[in-house]
Amino acid sequence: MDPSWSLYNMARLQRGLDAFANPADLAHATELRGKQLYERMCPLLVKIYARSQDGQPAGEFSGFLYSSSCDSIISAAHIVGHTGNPPGSGPPAELFKARYFDGFEEDVEVLKSAPNNLPDVAILRGSRRAPRSLGGMLCSKGETVYAFGFSLSVIAPCISNGVLSNDGVARMTIAIHADSGYLGGPVVNVHGKLVGIINGGLGTAAMQVVLTPGADVHTFLLQSGQPGLA
Repeated sequence: MDPSWSLYNMARLQRGLDAFANPADLAHATELRGKQLYERMCPLLVKIYARSQDGQPAGEFSGFLYSSSCDSIISAAHIVGHTGNPPGSGPPAELFKARYFDGFEEDVEVLKSAPNNLPDVAILRGSRRAPRSLGGMLCSKGETVYAFGFSLSVIAPCISNGVLSNDGVARMTIAIHADSGYLGGPVVNVHGKLVGIINGGLGTAAMQVVLTPGADVHTFLLQSGQPGLA
């Protein structure tokens, strides 16, 4: 801890005033928490490659394993049939391949995709189960969250931290950096509980990202005959 900041707080306490947290200490704590979450989340993260029926590349997306009792991958529904940005600028995403954290790759099938992308959740089936089940948690405006995904042309998982800026019933918005490769990736709170999945507001360097809330993900999983969030 910065000695000068400690002396400043001691002087405040002696005068009966509240002590303040050192911004540098808060930044370090956030960085440490992010590192710990990254290490916990990486084994769950899946990079998804899409192609058309005739084999043309049709996008790179993110997804994640969530249950130790089933081999399902969660992603965003609108990766299915995705035709690029802007829409119609590329071949449709019809076939999918998953790359897991250890480098293993396999073709995966779309088990269930929400009609009209409501909610914006898709379930893909592979052959891997999560090493641990992922829990869900409600999150309030102003809370710190962490987004995980795979930037375009990058095979290593990425992490960005930001703040929940809107906690509406059907959608949530966070102020965070995430490029279009993050689509379908998970967003968790400081305890590693799922807050939502990234489904929109994306550009080459988007700072406002739209989420499908974790509660909607949980409900869709149960309605699809899959285990819910832990």
